[in-house]
Amino acid sequence: MDLTTLMMVAVLALMVIFMIRNSRKQKADREALVAKVVKGANVMTTSGIFGTVLSIDVEQNEILLETTPGTKLRIHRQAVTSIVEKPAPVVAGKASESKPVAKKPATK
Repeated sequence: MDLTTLMMVAVLALMVIFMIRNSRKQKADREALVAKVVKGANVMTTSGIFGTVLSIDVEQNEILLETTPGTKLRIHRQAVTSIVEKPAPVVAGKASESKPVAKKPATK
């Protein structure tokens, strides 16, 4: 075998190793997300719809999602892409509030 062929085989082997590693990581991330989807969790779907999980039907692979009060959607379990954490309440009078900055007039 010449050096060029050996290098090509090595690069191909590295690509296969990285592809397998990436697919295992994605599978682990997906399983972690499925474990977090429970009744009462706030979620976002693949289409960008936000809602609260009302029930999960494992046999049918469906989730009943409430988007607004009284509006319920039946979606596939894999349509959930992320768990949405509720933002922390903003406390008035904290340093995080920005005050308008007055600009000085330009002088010539």
